[in-house]
Amino acid sequence: MSRLTRGSARDRSRPVEASGTRGYRSGRRRAVLVLMLLAMAAALGVRTFELQFRDDERILAWARDHRLQESSVMGVRGDILDRSGEPLATSVEWSAVYADPSVVGDPLAAASALVPLLGGEAAPLAQKMSVPGRFVYLQRQVPPEQAAAVRELELAGVATAPELHRTYPLGDFAVEIVGSVSTDHRGISGIELLYDEVLAARNGSELREMYPGGRSVPGGVSESVRAIDGADLRLTIDGVLQFEAARILTEQVSETDAAGGVIIVARPATGEILAMSTATRDGSGEVITGVENKAITWAFEPGSAIKGLTFSAVLDAGLATPATTSAVPDRLVLYDSEFTDYTPHPVLDYSVRDIVVESSNIGTILWGERLGAAELENYLRRFGLGARSGLGLYGESAGLLPALANWSGTSLATISIGQGVSLTPLQLLQAFNTIANDGVYVPARIVADFTAADGAVTSPPPAIEPRRVISSAAATHMQRILSEAVAGGTGQRAAVEGYAVAGKTGTARKPHPDGGYEDSDGNYRYVATFVGFLPASAPELSLIVVIDEPTATIFGGSAAGPAFAELAEIALRRLKVPPPTPGAPQPLQVATGGSEPSG
Repeated sequence: MSRLTRGSARDRSRPVEASGTRGYRSGRRRAVLVLMLLAMAAALGVRTFELQFRDDERILAWARDHRLQESSVMGVRGDILDRSGEPLATSVEWSAVYADPSVVGDPLAAASALVPLLGGEAAPLAQKMSVPGRFVYLQRQVPPEQAAAVRELELAGVATAPELHRTYPLGDFAVEIVGSVSTDHRGISGIELLYDEVLAARNGSELREMYPGGRSVPGGVSESVRAIDGADLRLTIDGVLQFEAARILTEQVSETDAAGGVIIVARPATGEILAMSTATRDGSGEVITGVENKAITWAFEPGSAIKGLTFSAVLDAGLATPATTSAVPDRLVLYDSEFTDYTPHPVLDYSVRDIVVESSNIGTILWGERLGAAELENYLRRFGLGARSGLGLYGESAGLLPALANWSGTSLATISIGQGVSLTPLQLLQAFNTIANDGVYVPARIVADFTAADGAVTSPPPAIEPRRVISSAAATHMQRILSEAVAGGTGQRAAVEGYAVAGKTGTARKPHPDGGYEDSDGNYRYVATFVGFLPASAPELSLIVVIDEPTATIFGGSAAGPAFAELAEIALRRLKVPPPTPGAPQPLQVATGGSEPSG
């Protein structure tokens, strides 16, 4: 009993810790934990709801962005073709070399490896690969062999991408017509610029859903926008004749020790230009082609070549026939100016035919005065002088035919013989084409048709409508007279065996930039021209050759005539033009001894 009493007393002396207190604290912790779990579950539920029902589009878009790959599909720029369908300009696949600077480990080492392939110096190339960003071009327009060599290097962050390169099979022999494009395949000159919207392609794209490993997701997103190739453009130019024109012109400029020249071949009945070439000299004095299309940009004084137009007007106005004669002295004073024929002669009884064949300045001026200034200006404008051809090529000059109100007392005299008026080689050829076409002006054309990517073929409408300039009778008279100028006059060196050629020479002093025609040493510079068509009785071809500042010989017959004859022979064979049938009208032979020597 006493043991029990002591034990009870010991138990009562200890602090009493009720079991309920411990359970309360433990339960509170559990409650807090449960509440936290419930709160987390609620937040997770809310977030799940948001993701499922409110942010689903954004999440799907994010997923698509990370699984979809978009690539560009190149459209191909249309070809420029010659009349036979041979390419004058076409596009081939080359490459661009680019880098991702964020991946390139050692820019200088990469640049040093690339320089033997791409050229240039390592430092600038390394600088490109050191700039912040994910993409930088290292070089554009890289040929396939070089691009393959770059890929073989397997440089980290350096790769190639396909791009198109424009190539010109005739090289410099047609570049003044065809033009060129920029690195991004946009036209910057010539036909490439004029018809850029027609030739240009529209790139497409492909969008595919891909696995991280690069495989397509079966049944995944797959969208594409089809690339549309540019239309092919067929010119009236004949590639063979274009090459031959450039070759012959280059040789003639060299042989005459000239500054340059222009040559054009056309079909009078249709206005089609078959060849058009310009030659100039570079800084070293070498004769080159393809720098500028001076056939349309260069306006020059034509000299005696314009007499074919002056007398076409005289004949059409009914003032004379080819046989009408008049007294022609060798010199004439008008106001303060004196005009002369090239060779002194007594007063001659010259027919209209004689004056043109012998290229008499005085005879032309006298008949021009009978025609009158107003009529002469009207006819010349109807022949196309003072207006652009309608080809639409950039840089074309309208030449200069002064308005009648601005003519001086001597303008009628000077303009009738080709001074004080300027025109382009194409304008002069078009005027002679009018004579060849029995008096009808047919506008020049250089584009035959377009072929779209779907195969549809269209032809551009003419910018200028054909028009009658002189009567058929007047044109026929002038055709005969011009053929006589070649058969027995100043144009004999332009003759083509087996074919009657109708044409006119021109030897004109070139205006000096400071005024007048003489330089400070009293010297003259000349422009020599021969323009004509053949066969004279049924013209199929027309040509003009203009030689700028010849020195070996200055006359149109000798400086320009031989090139005319050589190219005409090639063109006749190329186009399979047969000689005239026996019995066709032939030029009459006339007495010689006039104003401009034939050689």
